[in-house]
Amino acid sequence: MTVCNCGALGEYKDPFNPYSLDYCSSCFSAYLEKKILRGVPRRVRGQHIAVAVSGGKDSLVLLNVLYSYQNELKLPSLIALVLEEEIPDIQQERQKIIQYLHKHYPDLSINIIKYSELFGHTLPHLVTINDSKKLGFTPCSICGIFRKQALFQMGLQAGVDFIALGTTLEDEASTIILNIIRGFPTLSPTQNSYSNNSNIQRLPQRIKPLARISEDLIRIYIRIKNIPIISQTCPYAQRSLRSEITAFISTLKDRDPQGSFLFNILKTKNDSERKTSFPQNTYHCTRCQMISHHSLCPSCRILSNLLKSS
Repeated sequence: MTVCNCGALGEYKDPFNPYSLDYCSSCFSAYLEKKILRGVPRRVRGQHIAVAVSGGKDSLVLLNVLYSYQNELKLPSLIALVLEEEIPDIQQERQKIIQYLHKHYPDLSINIIKYSELFGHTLPHLVTINDSKKLGFTPCSICGIFRKQALFQMGLQAGVDFIALGTTLEDEASTIILNIIRGFPTLSPTQNSYSNNSNIQRLPQRIKPLARISEDLIRIYIRIKNIPIISQTCPYAQRSLRSEITAFISTLKDRDPQGSFLFNILKTKNDSERKTSFPQNTYHCTRCQMISHHSLCPSCRILSNLLKSS
């Protein structure tokens, strides 16, 4: 039987740390919270932050930690941004999560918006149009672009400086691999570039405090804290290339339990960003007026292609 430093039963370890101590549930929670807080950039302190809350384990853990340490981080405000794709089964579970948020975070501002309110259509409807017309978009590519746009728009409306995403170490690694496969640069212009147009309102910056935290640790924290999450898997997930990459990463983790390969993948992204950061021309989208690097934003381009073919 192992014992935690506090004298309680040591039930948990950090599998990604070869020198990990044995932790009781309380000490493990404190350990992970400190790791997450180290992922919050110093420039965020004293700023207005929103957390993108999907209802999954990662975003809810991030929200819980930022809410719990709001005073330590000197955050004047913390807002939860909830975007509803209006997928029936997931929608029902998300309503329960929203009720949980209201009950456990009574002074938290929760901004909720639906796909149909922002884009005039639910995600299932857009996917149906795409599939019937064989336009070649995957549901995840539609959702990813629309979600990114929606979060920026919600962030601007809420007047926040930063949007915190529950992107884990595995999520970051899979995104980098996806970009390599597709021939895209690893730089995300809306996150790491700056505008050379002083007349355009600045977008909230995205931060990823969980980017060096494994989802394995997140799962342990969820169990300890008994935080409810959406258990329903997205019905479109298996149609994405990301699901295959996720399975590949899971296999590699079995071979490399300490996950050193994940940090090596992350390093390639960081090296690329240092070499390729550049200014971007920015405009207001001619249709929705959202800030974009083109005269027509990505969401409106996709929407235009879908609707003109419907």
